Amino acid sequence: MGDDAPVIVIPTNYGRIEEFNDKGDWIEYTERLDHYFEANEINNADKKRAILLSACGQRTYKLIRTLCAPTKPKDKTFKDIVDLVKTHQHPKPSSIVERCRFNSRVRHPDESVSQFVAELRSLSEHCDYKDTLDHMLRDRLVCGIKDDRIQRRLLAETDLTFKRAMDISTAMEMAAKNAQDIQASGILQNSVNKVTKGKPRSNYSQNREHEQSDCYRCGGNHKAAECRFRDAKCHICQKKGHIAKKCRNRDDRNPQFQRSNANSGSRFYKKQAHFVEQDASENSGSESENEVYSVFNLGYSCDAYKVDIQVNNKIIIMEIDTGASVSIMSEETYKEFESKFKLEPTSVKLRTYLGDSIPVLGRATVNVTYGKENNKLPLFVVKRKGPNLLGRDWISKIQLNWKEIFAVHVLKDQPGLEETLSTYNDVFKDELGAIKGVKAKIYVDENATPKYFKARPLPYALKEKVELELEGLEKRGQISRVEFSEWAAPIVPIVKENGSIRICGDYKITVNRVSKLDNYPIPKTEDLYATLAGGEEYTKLDLAQAYQQIELRRILNNTPQ
Repeated sequence: MGDDAPVIVIPTNYGRIEEFNDKGDWIEYTERLDHYFEANEINNADKKRAILLSACGQRTYKLIRTLCAPTKPKDKTFKDIVDLVKTHQHPKPSSIVERCRFNSRVRHPDESVSQFVAELRSLSEHCDYKDTLDHMLRDRLVCGIKDDRIQRRLLAETDLTFKRAMDISTAMEMAAKNAQDIQASGILQNSVNKVTKGKPRSNYSQNREHEQSDCYRCGGNHKAAECRFRDAKCHICQKKGHIAKKCRNRDDRNPQFQRSNANSGSRFYKKQAHFVEQDASENSGSESENEVYSVFNLGYSCDAYKVDIQVNNKIIIMEIDTGASVSIMSEETYKEFESKFKLEPTSVKLRTYLGDSIPVLGRATVNVTYGKENNKLPLFVVKRKGPNLLGRDWISKIQLNWKEIFAVHVLKDQPGLEETLSTYNDVFKDELGAIKGVKAKIYVDENATPKYFKARPLPYALKEKVELELEGLEKRGQISRVEFSEWAAPIVPIVKENGSIRICGDYKITVNRVSKLDNYPIPKTEDLYATLAGGEEYTKLDLAQAYQQIELRRILNNTPQ
């Protein structure tokens, strides 16, 4: 071929436009169309319309024809067709509702800061914030971050912008994650095994303990942001965000701290649980005397299991406490002994839950007699009031009679009881009685029309029980048969816990609608408490099937009795 031969240009289309799926997003589809037109340099509006109508698919084309009727789609511009389908599939939502969703969105526990911000941007699409969008995103990020450390840092910033808040939040989130990874790897590589007496512990269990106890608020196996003590107030430093167990200012040798706990001791010794346990982290030696025990409570308690034990020929009452490692006697009980047993000095330390030291007067080895058993056991005497605790050290040596401890004792031969039961024999009969001297009144409007309702169908499983209960009520004289009545209310059988039936009447559809209510003022609870103030003994009267014991007075001839 010569130099003058024509050049053949083969047009190439970039990309491919598939049919529109009904379940897809029309806005995304039209955006892809715009990119396709731009890549292939298609600027003619008629050509754009023709490509859209030919590529959209049969179902979408039918929808476009319906929306354009009575005109044809070819008579509409490309923009008109796009707007018609957009309005049909995506009607503009209410900005008020969208703003409510935006302002109520908070960060989920398993959601990163970037994901949270992306969701906020998606929710703000129809909020119509315009120029204030960045300010609203910043406010929602600060309020919904759900992380105390990041939130405090953001609130401390002056002239905080959304970009600055985003940078700080992502940086602190990444730093916390990296620090946690470093600490976890350091614990696994540099673990130190403690050599102790007793049952060995594996390296795996120790490493797991360090890995899981990552909450600086309480030491539990969860994230600090999810800790239920995040709003708790520390009893040592009086600051919020942690408990005394994990307080960094905790110093048991601080006299001011000890005095503050001593003054507030009555408040902490009102709990019902006792706990005396060895604190292995503070053991200073291998001897048994160099031990530290945590005493959670030595206050008075109720409803505890108690046992009479003979100590040095004197019977004392001790409270069984399986949570206590050692047995304890209060100073008050110790002073009751006529011949004081000798107390030996001891280095054992007892502490409260908050770390407050409990003075130990000494330790003694005493003769313990329970039933036919005799043992010589250690006993600690403390300078505190409260119950004597029977700890695990004694329980492991003494065979307690648990049947007697858990037995329910029935009081018999009480003076005056038999005489009272005999005098008021009618009251304590098994059968129902009737309240004497009082008859109930039902005031019905004289012009009221009597209402008669047929009986409702009963389940076959209850028919026999209901018939027996009705016969019993009739035998006891509480109800009576009538041949004719202008009033009739259906019965409602109630099945009790023991399987028996209680017969009730559905009077709300009959008499209650035409009866006059007795507007008797119900006394307030505060008034009742004021009336009972200063009393020492109270009597509670409970009537079995009380409504069945109240007689009705006949007022009108057409009023049910």
